[in-house]
Amino acid sequence: MTISANDISFNYGSKLVLKDITIHFQKGFLYGILGPNGSGKTTFLKILSGVLKSELGEVIVDDILINTMDPREIAKKIAMVPQTTSINFDYTVEEIVMMGRYSHIGRFSQESPEDKYIVEEILKKLKLLELKKRSFNELSGGELQKVIIGRALAQNSKIILLDEPTTHLDINYKIEFMMMMRNYVEKGKIIIAVLHDLNLAAQFCDRLILLNDGKIKAFGTVEEIITRENIKAVYNVDVVVRKNIYTNSIFVTLLNIQEDSNNRAIRKNAKKVHVIAGGGSAVEFLPSLNTHDVSIGIINVLDDDHTLASELNYKIVSEAPFSPITEESKLKLKDFLKKVDVVVLANLPFGKYNLGNLEILQESDKPIIIHEKEPIEERDYTGGSAIRIYNELKKRDNVKIVKKAEDILKILNNMRG
Repeated sequence: MTISANDISFNYGSKLVLKDITIHFQKGFLYGILGPNGSGKTTFLKILSGVLKSELGEVIVDDILINTMDPREIAKKIAMVPQTTSINFDYTVEEIVMMGRYSHIGRFSQESPEDKYIVEEILKKLKLLELKKRSFNELSGGELQKVIIGRALAQNSKIILLDEPTTHLDINYKIEFMMMMRNYVEKGKIIIAVLHDLNLAAQFCDRLILLNDGKIKAFGTVEEIITRENIKAVYNVDVVVRKNIYTNSIFVTLLNIQEDSNNRAIRKNAKKVHVIAGGGSAVEFLPSLNTHDVSIGIINVLDDDHTLASELNYKIVSEAPFSPITEESKLKLKDFLKKVDVVVLANLPFGKYNLGNLEILQESDKPIIIHEKEPIEERDYTGGSAIRIYNELKKRDNVKIVKKAEDILKILNNMRG
């Protein structure tokens, strides 16, 4: 089973919507189509489904031109879940899902026991069994979407096209639905989905298509497509792209900022903030500090905190990996601390190579925000030296201790001066 688009171009009146689209889809892959509004995503899906006829180029399904196939033939091969659906008659949920079986039922035949079994199983999978006798038009937005998805699944087609299928679904159903799609892909189906959630696409898709201005700007693996440069070029927003330590999938964090002439986004009442971190202990809050004037260190160049701070264009006091802190780095840190308004001490472990950070912080009289997720006793590998300095810092009047990373930004934004 394959489906291909060859040199597809399409106009709505005088407006060019798609131009020279050529791409080949094969079974066993979940494809995500990404792009800003108006980039041609929905139009492309409609052409692949045969709903729209391309003015130039051709769509080929299993070596057959889709324009030569009748609707019942197309329905046996391709199922389509549109972005919006309206049903004018008062059909029940069960009847709507059963409509997906009509391409398999003879013109003058009734539903077979197999048809009824397939529909029943789909209703169970989508948790719609209790609603099967309910009127379609009485359902909530999320329930409506699940019923239309059920109708498409009932077609038992080898190719499933989805236009923003998770838009009206709660987060738990979004994840459940995408896992279901992965299961269908592993059974040999082709699934092509228009998605607006970059993180959902990155977690579940095998290949991604980045559309903009009616053209394919990029096509490839998640790692190849979800990059800071690609997102900036297509969506005109700045992001940080990282790996989720739990799922190992890429995730995108939006930097909602406006750039000044130096390509930095510092708001008028920004604070000069220095972060002492390491071992990825600041990853969860570094992006949220982007409207302040941020520095970080002393930190080694292979550390996750160092990598993220580099992407954010923060000032860094760097050190060679697995090496003691040099006198040069200590002097740089002392100079940074003289100029800052506040220091953020992350929930990092301390050993012999980074204890110098804590010793230098002890010499400073600057206000400190301590992010304490675990007790220092669980993070001290210095034989007690880090515990002693840390607990002395906590006694100061100008030290605030927070458990949640989001509280760091709240304190910074509420600081005067």
